[in-house]
Amino acid sequence: MHLVLTPVVTRHIEALSARGHASPLSFQHIRRLHQRIEWPDEILLPRQLDVPRGYHIRFATAHYRPGWICRLLTVRGEDKWPKRPDVDKLMLLTGFKSPIEACFTWADGPMNRQQVNILEPLDGDWSPMRSS
Repeated sequence: MHLVLTPVVTRHIEALSARGHASPLSFQHIRRLHQRIEWPDEILLPRQLDVPRGYHIRFATAHYRPGWICRLLTVRGEDKWPKRPDVDKLMLLTGFKSPIEACFTWADGPMNRQQVNILEPLDGDWSPMRSS
């Protein structure tokens, strides 16, 4: 099965991206959120979406280091890994400028709900990552 991008689904994904870009999370907020296993609903609900064919996506922009704003897309499949062409389409719809090979990626999730996370600086500057 592949991602189904109807005009309605596309508008929902673009709206998710617009919300994320309009209200980046602060560095302090991100630090607190990543110390928790579950994000609170008031943070999570406006930043996630179920899309047809079994994908769940989460999108946010945040200060992952002080002054370093990145976009983060998480794509989770129901019972298998998300397909690469589907991830590429979701990246484009959420505003990614670089291909997945040029982004910082990592996989996580339990065995039956695998997900991929893709991080990209909004300004394309990776130097804060390299300086750590």
